[in-house]
Amino acid sequence: MKTIQLLAVLFAMLCASLTSAALVPRAETGEALMQYGYNPPRVNPDYCVGFRITYPTYPGLGFQAGSIQQLHWELDDAIPHSPDIITRIRILNSTQHNEYVIGENITLYTDKNRGEITFPLNVDDVSGFYHYRIMVNYPGTTTHCVYESVPFMIVQSPYEKYHAGGANGAFVPSAPSPPPLAQSFTQPKPNNVMVMDEEAMEAFDDATE
Repeated sequence: MKTIQLLAVLFAMLCASLTSAALVPRAETGEALMQYGYNPPRVNPDYCVGFRITYPTYPGLGFQAGSIQQLHWELDDAIPHSPDIITRIRILNSTQHNEYVIGENITLYTDKNRGEITFPLNVDDVSGFYHYRIMVNYPGTTTHCVYESVPFMIVQSPYEKYHAGGANGAFVPSAPSPPPLAQSFTQPKPNNVMVMDEEAMEAFDDATE
């Protein structure tokens, strides 16, 4: 009897743990949510199958900052855990730091088993290598699946100055203190000064002799 009760308690604890696991927040937390926050590479669980990025897929691409770009993907049919939505798409730099959120809660399908999104490449950082990071939601699981694209170059305007981490980044040099205001040393002009020519001066001298 005690054995049956013990098994019942263990079963109840197992169900509670499974329920709590299902309620674990699925979105990124902490630093991973912040702009320029660190988002390390992730090893996906075994159920993260059937989704793949179809553009960009080959290295060596370069895009101008601010240009209009596209991201394409496709999904296999009849996979065990079929995804239902893209939770978030980011642009990350070469050191896995967040640069720009392209969008959130994005529909998976725009043409049969394929999808795409068009967006401006709004990255306010130095020219360098970047890549896309897609978070895909698989119902009935506790962890998002993450897919990252091949790296590509984002090229900034050569006529403007950019700093690592953007305009408000930690590497932006502080503005120098303005020089002290120049003080004027001009002598004040006296008031009521009478100016006399040479003849007036001689007449004045004669009158005072």
